[in-house]
Amino acid sequence: MRIEDLQFFIRIAELGSLSGAGREIGLSPSAASARLTTLEKVFGAQLFARTTRRTTLTEAGRILLQHGRAAVDEIDQARSVLEATTEAPRGSLRISCNTFFGRKHILPYLVEFRTLYPDIQLEMDISDRMVDLIEEGYDIAIRGAPLADSSLLARRLGGNPRALCASPDYLARRGIPTNPEDLVNHDCISLPSVPVWYFNGPEGEVGFEVQKPVIKGDSGDLTYDAALHGLGLSLKSLAHVWEDLRDGRLVAVMEDYKVARTGAIWAVYPPSQFVPPKVTAFVDFLISKYGRPPYWDTDYRAPEAVKLGERPKKSG
Repeated sequence: MRIEDLQFFIRIAELGSLSGAGREIGLSPSAASARLTTLEKVFGAQLFARTTRRTTLTEAGRILLQHGRAAVDEIDQARSVLEATTEAPRGSLRISCNTFFGRKHILPYLVEFRTLYPDIQLEMDISDRMVDLIEEGYDIAIRGAPLADSSLLARRLGGNPRALCASPDYLARRGIPTNPEDLVNHDCISLPSVPVWYFNGPEGEVGFEVQKPVIKGDSGDLTYDAALHGLGLSLKSLAHVWEDLRDGRLVAVMEDYKVARTGAIWAVYPPSQFVPPKVTAFVDFLISKYGRPPYWDTDYRAPEAVKLGERPKKSG
């Protein structure tokens, strides 16, 4: 039995007409009747009660219709998946990511990506706004926060370790904190969404509540710039500040109290029976550029200790 014969049977049931189903695929009434007779012989049961006016399902026909529809749906989904795996990546790719990650870890590689996949047209929303992928029609989002919608699909791009850091000028003026208790004597730069900083100490997790931040704002770029300009200590993702730590513009402190609750950076996309080739191509490309582990987690140590109070030279 061919899948087309099962689809023909389903169409007869939907139309209630053998001749009508036959006409849709170019069969004469006699040819349509012969095709149905062959199908009934395969299953060893009469599938329709036929009169000159009506074609109605028998009990055996109703059973076959229930299971036949499920079988056809499964085959259609399998065909779609197979076509997707062989289809060249193409079409519009809508991407959402926060400002710093888009500028530092996506935009620098897009010329190469466009060279590899010229049939993909990129549309990017680079902002700190948390978009709704499904409602707003995005193909992919890059997120470093816990995933609120468990139905979303996700691939891990890399770890998201964080460091407590400040400029050399600030540390030369105010001293270097060595544990969370020292932070009460320091200027702290904090986001309203992260009022408590958590650290893993020798005796377990320790929390420090930032009660009076030296500057208030709702932007990760603001806290980054404030730290660079010497306003105080800031808790930053290594993906954001790895070059600044490496080149000495910022210095990581409290190395014996690693930042806790760090999470990971994810590529997130809407639920689907299969992932479109354009999405798979983009995520695979990013992972190939970042490495495992990603470069921001391995290439941030300054080759020499920064001398506090001495302004580092600009790289390049």
